[in-house]
Amino acid sequence: MIVRGALFCAALMAAWGADGALAAAGAKAPGSSGLVITQARAGRAERLYLLEWTGKGRVLGEGFAAAADPDVSFDGKRILFAGRRAAGDPWQVFEMNADGSGARQISHEKGGCRQPVYQSRIFSLDIPEPWPQAAFVCGGALYSSKLDGSDVQRLTYASAGDTGPAMLPEGRMIYSAGGRLFGINLDGTDYALFTGGVNARSAAAVGRKVVFVEAAGQLSMVTQERPLHSHTALTAAVDGAFAAPAALGSGAVVVSMKGPAGWGLWRLDLATRQRTLVYDSPEFDEIQAKVVGPHEEPDGRGTVVETAARSGHLYCLNVYTSDRPAAAGSIKKVRVLTGPDAAPVRLGELAVEADGSFHLELPANTRVKLQTLDAAGQVMRSSGWVWVRNKENRGCIGCHEDPELSPENVEAQAVIKTPVRLGLGDKK
Repeated sequence: MIVRGALFCAALMAAWGADGALAAAGAKAPGSSGLVITQARAGRAERLYLLEWTGKGRVLGEGFAAAADPDVSFDGKRILFAGRRAAGDPWQVFEMNADGSGARQISHEKGGCRQPVYQSRIFSLDIPEPWPQAAFVCGGALYSSKLDGSDVQRLTYASAGDTGPAMLPEGRMIYSAGGRLFGINLDGTDYALFTGGVNARSAAAVGRKVVFVEAAGQLSMVTQERPLHSHTALTAAVDGAFAAPAALGSGAVVVSMKGPAGWGLWRLDLATRQRTLVYDSPEFDEIQAKVVGPHEEPDGRGTVVETAARSGHLYCLNVYTSDRPAAAGSIKKVRVLTGPDAAPVRLGELAVEADGSFHLELPANTRVKLQTLDAAGQVMRSSGWVWVRNKENRGCIGCHEDPELSPENVEAQAVIKTPVRLGLGDKK
């Protein structure tokens, strides 16, 4: 147990240049030069601070009224961040060299943008070569663009509270919405639950594991192979509140922890659960940190999205494949809703095939909710909000099925038929 006085003394030692803990943290990330940190204090604007493993440090982003939310490029040479040139400006996404030089603006959205991350390369059959992208949060939804700010696309449509995008090694992206973690492809396709938890947020991939904050600030972990069935608590409520974990090599994280003097940076070993204070300035809170150095680029991803297309397909293989199976033949129709939570609008209904399948063509980039109906038209089950992107073919195995199931090797009746068009008018 660390007493309050010992914690304060350790914080002063780290801030005053006792660099043994920093050097030990640096050894976990060979080839890196240090940490880029968001520093903040009540009544003062956020700023970015480069802390070298030697203990030396300096402010990055000179000339900005505020700067926060750093992310480091895969080659370790550049930093994405959210910044304000002037105090009254909306937050926008910028990129600069790792030494703080050459800052340039990427996003230009009226409402402002935060929490940028580097995406891996995206490609398709009709583009000359793959290109890297950045993802960021604007107005409670995820967006992406090329690193020159062009080709801006909205990626998520289910809610207005999407936060904390992060990349996984296999090229998918995870983020927090409604207290759970969800995954999507780089182009916003294949939206699906990643893991549950209680108020899960602020996730980071560490090797083949994902560490995230949940509940009142505890740290938890899941494996990327079975994220819905591998939940492990890394800290308990009595350990205090944590925020913004980030990978420190393949077996540890650097994470903000709240102590008596404010937020400081700690190293947490995932195998032993041992925590070591790395840095805590008596003047600022250290609320975000990322290792400045090269790290493995996630796999690239192909895209099927064609922005000129006005629709996408949504199909289900068997509504009777469920965590609460209904009697065979009892589900007669599927109702499709759209619009706001408080006053959803009926987009239409369609019959379910004898084998429990259905197949829809829907307006692209429009959130919808599905309800199964019995013979009397009573609602049996409802889904959450989902969407299809332009020209996406999006499918599910069943109705509230175990997301780790694989489908049966059968040909669904609805999928080999022309889809039912809803909300598209008469135009093809």
